Amino acid sequence: MSGGAEGKQLTEKIDEDAYVYFEEACYYLVKKGLTFAQVAKNLEVSEPEANRLFRRFEARIASGKVAENEVDKTLWEDVYNDSIGNEKITFARDDGFYHCRRSDLDNMDSPALMAIFESSKKFLDFDMYRRYLDSKPPVGYDPMAMQRQIKRAVELIEQVLKNRWEAEESTQRPSPSETAPSHREN
Repeated sequence: MSGGAEGKQLTEKIDEDAYVYFEEACYYLVKKGLTFAQVAKNLEVSEPEANRLFRRFEARIASGKVAENEVDKTLWEDVYNDSIGNEKITFARDDGFYHCRRSDLDNMDSPALMAIFESSKKFLDFDMYRRYLDSKPPVGYDPMAMQRQIKRAVELIEQVLKNRWEAEESTQRPSPSETAPSHREN
């Protein structure tokens, strides 16, 4: 730990065991493209402290004490994506189950979304426990977790398609001035 008021303030705020994770989070989130200000806000530390945590982890990598790895990078990207509402979506296709992010749904073309919607809906329709999907999930192990995730995907895809349809409808409707009868004076 570094000396000084900032380091002391952070150590009072962050458990010593968790400090390493703050360093790791700063490092991977900055590498992902977030600014130190964004990282500081998300981790609830000062911007200079976020910078210091990043530099400290960077130095640990350079010294060989830790190694940069894909698992940690993916973990922190997932944590970040989940925190901003870009949740991971599980859906069914005719040949298996797949994952994507919520933002990926917005970027897919409508025929692809409709195909995913239909295959996921078909999967749910054939599930004999479908009627229980609206019940509260049990604490601990949820035997219907995948079905609940696919149900969530169906709901999200339905919303994306509805938003697209409404946007398309609003651009195709003539404006009120175009449909209003013209009143010419004779």
